[in-house]
Amino acid sequence: MIRINQELLDFFSQLSESSVHTIVKEKVFSSKEKIIIQGKYVPSIFIVKSGIVKCYVNEDNGRDFIQEFFSTGEILGELEVFNDIISFCNAEAITEVTGYEIDAKDFYTLLENHPKLNLLLLKALANKVRDTAIRASQQQSYPIAYNLKKLMKFSSDEAMAFSKQDIADYLGITLRSLNRALHEIS
Repeated sequence: MIRINQELLDFFSQLSESSVHTIVKEKVFSSKEKIIIQGKYVPSIFIVKSGIVKCYVNEDNGRDFIQEFFSTGEILGELEVFNDIISFCNAEAITEVTGYEIDAKDFYTLLENHPKLNLLLLKALANKVRDTAIRASQQQSYPIAYNLKKLMKFSSDEAMAFSKQDIADYLGITLRSLNRALHEIS
């Protein structure tokens, strides 16, 4: 439920202590503060050092669909920076979030000078695609109560920061359906 990438965090932690520390800026976001805003230009990438971020799309019908929850070591904004596009989603701090911010130009320089970073990013993107495919398949193939039980099984103590609405949005269901499923499994 909460994605982490310790390998990527370790890489950027070492960078922030090395000679390139001037391009790796530490930044803090308060709970409910947006790190990335849907429909806006994204000038940099962000690596989560601590805290929890929800990445979600605000649909035309006014509903939110949570794509994923990100934590330690996860990268945000890479798709927008790689493709030079506006953001298709929001990334919002659920808890206080600390991380590393790197401007797009400097990020490309890091990619040119650090082959290991390229491999770490390929792995991170491949894992995002894999996890999204698995989650979509399970949400379509199983009843809400089953998906809710599975979600609760994998939840950590940090997940207690999630509202019922966040859980419903993550499962792609209404709050009413979530309440029915909670009643069904209790």
